[in-house]
Amino acid sequence: MISRLKALACTAAVMCVTASAAAQELTMAVWGGGGANTWREAFIKQFAPQGGGVTIKMVEVPNPAGGLRSPAAASQYNLALVTYFEAIALSKAGLIESFDDKQLPGIGDVDPKYLTRDKAGRHVGLPVYFTYYGIAYNTEMARAEDFASWQGLADAKWKGKLSLTRPVYLAPYDAVIMAKAMGGSEKDIDPGFKLLERIAPNVLATYTSLAHMNTLLTRREVAAVPFYASRVWALRRQGAANVDVVIPQEGALMLPYVVVVPKGAKHQDKALLWLNYIAGAEPQLRAALLDGWLPMNSKVKLPEELQKTLGRPYDEIVKRLYAPDWSTVVDHNEARVDLAEKLMSGVQK
Repeated sequence: MISRLKALACTAAVMCVTASAAAQELTMAVWGGGGANTWREAFIKQFAPQGGGVTIKMVEVPNPAGGLRSPAAASQYNLALVTYFEAIALSKAGLIESFDDKQLPGIGDVDPKYLTRDKAGRHVGLPVYFTYYGIAYNTEMARAEDFASWQGLADAKWKGKLSLTRPVYLAPYDAVIMAKAMGGSEKDIDPGFKLLERIAPNVLATYTSLAHMNTLLTRREVAAVPFYASRVWALRRQGAANVDVVIPQEGALMLPYVVVVPKGAKHQDKALLWLNYIAGAEPQLRAALLDGWLPMNSKVKLPEELQKTLGRPYDEIVKRLYAPDWSTVVDHNEARVDLAEKLMSGVQK
């Protein structure tokens, strides 16, 4: 009888320890690929000693924001990395949590104009880094001067030599920055679609993933594409010497990335420990050095060598970026995606 009681006690203890350990592990959804490795190296490794027993598990998925629209999101993930645009859309749909200033003291070093707040003024995520959406090009097929303006993509000499993204991103990204380039804005999107109509005949194919675009660009299948600067820098660090990215004279689109908490997710107090940690200057600097992620923390000082790798000083990059009213973009997104789908219906995939 005593042995049986001991066995039961031991089993209960093991179950308790297991439950406690599970309670300390937070699952964060991120895009698959090299970005997840940067999270592990720049943020997770150094968080463990100061996380109070909390550990972070990266789960690589095709689209973290899409996963948060599932009814099971709160039980699957404690956190997710999404774009600024998606954070606002998820907040308006009531699918993510919000926090006040006292809960996120680490956010104090982020420029207020880049904070993601809801109508009540509460934070719907932690902006941790940004990249920009410029024009990537193959240096063996084109020159930076060819794309001094976004209108350069419409030149007939690029017929069959360009690529564009899928309509779901073409509408909020390409159409917005091209509208800005043509004298419009996120509120006056027509000029952007008119420029896209001129560019479409030059498009060889739409790309379906970042890996797909990497291949098209580095193997000279396309000469240029509106693309993410961080991906170009990653390719160059991996040895691809024939790719580069340019910011046209009208500017490039600033794309902040935000870590959010699904509505009703467990262990939100632990999630806040993580959010305030990743808001810090040290981990954001490590991410910049590893993968060219530009820090949202205003106290980060990028080494001169890194700024040379980026092609220009950090402050100069920021001055040339366009940060639209993403709430306006979200409000009109469905109709604009429909327009983008019609526009791209004749382009090879």
